[in-house]
Amino acid sequence: MPQYKYTVKAGVRWFSKFPYQDPLTGEKKIEFKRGFMTKREAKTYEDSFMDMLQKRLSEEAPPKARTFCDVYHEYLQSHKREDMKESSLGTKQSIFDHHIMPTFGEMPIDEITTDDIYDWQQMIKEKTRPDGKSFSKTYLRTIQCQINSIINYANAKGYLRQNPLSDIKNMGVKDKRIVFWTTEEYERFAYCAMNYPRYYYAFEILYWCGLREGELLALTLDDIDFEKGVIRVNKTYHKSHGKEYVTAPKTPSSIREVSMPAFLQDELGEYIETLYEPMADARFFQLTKHGLYKEFVSISAQAGVKRIPVHGLRHSHVSLLISRRYDIFEVSKRIGHKSVQTTQDIYGHLFDSVQKTIASDLDRLRMG
Repeated sequence: MPQYKYTVKAGVRWFSKFPYQDPLTGEKKIEFKRGFMTKREAKTYEDSFMDMLQKRLSEEAPPKARTFCDVYHEYLQSHKREDMKESSLGTKQSIFDHHIMPTFGEMPIDEITTDDIYDWQQMIKEKTRPDGKSFSKTYLRTIQCQINSIINYANAKGYLRQNPLSDIKNMGVKDKRIVFWTTEEYERFAYCAMNYPRYYYAFEILYWCGLREGELLALTLDDIDFEKGVIRVNKTYHKSHGKEYVTAPKTPSSIREVSMPAFLQDELGEYIETLYEPMADARFFQLTKHGLYKEFVSISAQAGVKRIPVHGLRHSHVSLLISRRYDIFEVSKRIGHKSVQTTQDIYGHLFDSVQKTIASDLDRLRMG
């Protein structure tokens, strides 16, 4: 607003006059102050008054309620985001977009109650996939884990007066199934896979070396060391929204050298000879996880073996190692687990049969 001057005995003075709104009552008022020596002083007073008013308004106004969506985006911007692969982030975002945000997205997170969570669980349990089938219990648990991560984050940040999950039982169950093939089943599969060379060699690496699919698809010619007889695992591949990504592996412990049996070295040497001018830094298998899966399902059906996921080849490799009584530490190191405990948690039940075999051997030793 403009400043005004007026005449006094000592000369000229300035005054400031401007309207404002009381932050408490909303009432419109006029501020008026005289006696400034210069126009600049009068303008400075007005600016200071308005700044003070704005500060008072922000301090006395109730804080904006954080919605579930606000906290979700804050969570993604936190340090936790740095630990997520793009593929994991894509899965998380898909679950939130389809199963969580439609219900909770615009709700103030501090107003979400235990009853709200329970009603949402019942709704999710009644939803169906495009083929009309209900969600698996494993997928239900996956959805539950996603909403838990945001609410627990909000609770840790002090955004909640009470955690609505405290009296809630998680829906679904953890997937503890380990589906794998025996060596005989794999050999039946491999015999049919020979008709599809590019896929055959990929499946051979998965079964005989226990690599993850992403690790396999990220391999380059430089990663195959025939002199040492090892495969160097130091990256992983995935495709998202039409874009291909090659990133650091799942965990630092995933970076490893996996020794190859001699016959596999021979097979890979044969495969390389079929490639046209292979580049050392190009992906060894120009495939995608989806393409690998489709061919795997097709060949499995031709071989007449039971249905398992592609990741089941990794489980099959571990099962083979355990049946051969290899030490759990060496098994864990070979497959790139973060710790021996991780291997124990996933495959511990397979060691039970090994323990029985050891006991039988000891019994035969004692009894002659």
